[in-house]
Parts: sequence; C-alpha cells; structure tokens
Amino acid sequence: MNYNFIAPYYHSLSQLFFLNRQHQAHFLILKHLKDGDKILWIGGGAGKFISALEQHNLKLEIDYIDFSFKMIDLAKKVNTSNLKINFIVSDIFEFKTSKKYDVVMTTFLFDHFSQERAEKLVDQLNDNLKPKGIWFYVDFTQDQNGWQKIITNFMLRFFRIAIGLDITQLPKMQQVFAKRYENIDSQFFFKKYIESNVYQKK
Repeated sequence: MNYNFIAPYYHSLSQLFFLNRQHQAHFLILKHLKDGDKILWIGGGAGKFISALEQHNLKLEIDYIDFSFKMIDLAKKVNTSNLKINFIVSDIFEFKTSKKYDVVMTTFLFDHFSQERAEKLVDQLNDNLKPKGIWFYVDFTQDQNGWQKIITNFMLRFFRIAIGLDITQLPKMQQVFAKRYENIDSQFFFKKYIESNVYQKK
C-alpha cells in the first residue's frame, strides 16, 4: 500500500465525501486524555487532528506512525508547543518498541487489513498498552445497511487502484476488542457510518 501519491488530496477527499465527519470523529478522545500521557498514534495521516490536541493544552508525548513519508512530511508542518511528537515512517507490523503507552490511537487504520492481520495487530499493540490503558478506535462501522455497504464497496475498489489495498471487506473488530477491553465511551457520525470507541484495557 502506498499513500504517497494521494497524500496531498486525502483530507480534501474526506471532507468532500464525508462532510468532515471523519475529522470530527476524533474529538471524543480529548476528554479521556490527561497531562503527561504517552500516546502511540497509528494512522494519523497528514496530521489534521494535531492542532486540536495542541489546543487542548496538555503535555503529551506522541509516537506518531504512518507508512507514508509524504503523510508524515505534511504532519510535521503543524505547529506545536505542548506536544512532543516523534514522527516515525514505518509499517506498523514492523514497528518494535519496549515502551508502554497510556493511550493507543488507531484512526481509520483497521479498514486496511484482513481479519487475520487486524487480529494480529491488536495482539501486537496490546502488549504495548499499560493495564487500564485507553485504546481509541475510529473507523467505519461493521454493521452496515444497504447504502453504507455500497459506499464501502466503492471505497475499497477506489483504494485498490489508488494505493494497492488488497481486501474485499472490512474486518469485524467489535468481538476482537471485547475479549480484552471494556467500551467506556462511544459516538457515531455520518448516520452511524463512522464510529468512535474508547476502550479501556481490562
């Protein structure tokens, strides 16, 4: 998969198709953050939500991972003073660290993976999350009605051409998180097509 070609246009496309709801879905996490949190953020893309974190006036340390170096380059342009952000270009499956985080953020990440790889990634990242830590999950809902399924199929076909996406359906994540996490907050957007969930590690 390669987002480098569409990186400059991705946020504009999101605003056009989803009326900025993808961006708005991020704001639920703000009330669950505390000063000094160490955050592992995967899938932040061009960094459009970094400004909102900065305005929240918390001292946060963030390991910000994206597979696209152009997305990272765009994210680096956001001015910050409260946030210590370590920008890392990496395939998340190849990312290794001994750090333990207070928060893991995966924003529109799992819609890139098969069920098997999605479950493998949860296993991997779970080891890096502290007990009682928070996992912030933002993505498209898995229980979709007719028009939502049509849009999903269109997106999967588009991204198969644009970035080389190789899945034909979204992974079922609710049951994966239910094994180890408690859902402590949630919110839906775009007529329940987009969901934000705050999970706490059991």
